[in-house]
Amino acid sequence: MRLAVDARVLVHRPTGVARYLGGLLDEWPALRREDDRLTLFVDRPAQQELPGAADDVRALRWPLPGGDPAWRQLRLGPHVSERVADVLFCPFYTVPLVARVPSVVTIHDVSFAANPQWFSRRARVAFALAAPSATRAAAVLTVSEFSAGEIERHLGVPRERIHVTHLGIAPHWFEPVESEARRALREWLGSERPFVLHLGAVHERRRPDLLLDGFAAVAAERPDLDLVIAGPTISPAPDLESRLGAPGLAGRVLRREWVPDELLRPLLAEARALTYLSAYEGFGLPALEALASATPVVALRRASLPEVLGDCAEWIDEERADSVAAALTAVLEDEFGARERARRGVERARGFTWKRAAERTFDLLRRCSSGS
Repeated sequence: MRLAVDARVLVHRPTGVARYLGGLLDEWPALRREDDRLTLFVDRPAQQELPGAADDVRALRWPLPGGDPAWRQLRLGPHVSERVADVLFCPFYTVPLVARVPSVVTIHDVSFAANPQWFSRRARVAFALAAPSATRAAAVLTVSEFSAGEIERHLGVPRERIHVTHLGIAPHWFEPVESEARRALREWLGSERPFVLHLGAVHERRRPDLLLDGFAAVAAERPDLDLVIAGPTISPAPDLESRLGAPGLAGRVLRREWVPDELLRPLLAEARALTYLSAYEGFGLPALEALASATPVVALRRASLPEVLGDCAEWIDEERADSVAAALTAVLEDEFGARERARRGVERARGFTWKRAAERTFDLLRRCSSGS
């Protein structure tokens, strides 16, 4: 099988989709047959070694406007033909509609269709190709049963064409975090104080405004506790800056737009709790990584999160500040319950492996390959 991969996400600033693709590629060398060939396609030369032990990495430059969608349709599509590949894997919502080989696409969620008010006009235009891509692809992958149902409902894809592969946790997440890494984290934060954490994009669907209101109530009773909000601001988002001087919040919120990869594990391990108040989520990898780190998770019982976290989270059923405050207080004060939940959380996280995700994905690609 000659497998081509749209690997553009690997040569840009790291994202969740890059971690997803990297997790699969790390496992694929063990799954390849002797005559399998792997080619990664990117839009600029890689500055680091890419995962997957590829036989070839091809940089197809695109200097014109249009970004990711234009590159995929106008540069990658015409290049990928039966002469170079038997199947094309696209991990980010769309496929090149003119590619002359079978393709498999991963659609992580359909928030753009379920809640279009959360997206700019430019983003809606980019995601407009998701539905025709799902129709054009030989198969559709997604990361949760929740997303499978949403893809069927909103994009009209028959359920039998949708294949669920949960995301995984790399083995190093279960190893103790070294003291040097913890010191590096504290230097990056500029604080030694205990904190609760928001990790991920600051966006309306993640309810950062609700978190601020809930934390303010807790902070009034815990003067030593801070809130760390780590992740880029993506419109539409509440104006957090205008609220950080409010009673209970002044001097208590640390804002970081991006977390270096080497600090993700110590950040989660040091947090007293991760808050994950997402109203719509395809999977919720940071919440699962918090479980692997034995860190309590306070989560909104919505979308895919119950499927991923099971009974290992402190659940919030109503989007109210007092519910957030009560949940945070519960995990901060009940040390015995927190330890027991952490134990269960680690065991649950062990059940999500990149090896299993990679095996299922690679098997599907082989079945869809014109040369299998």
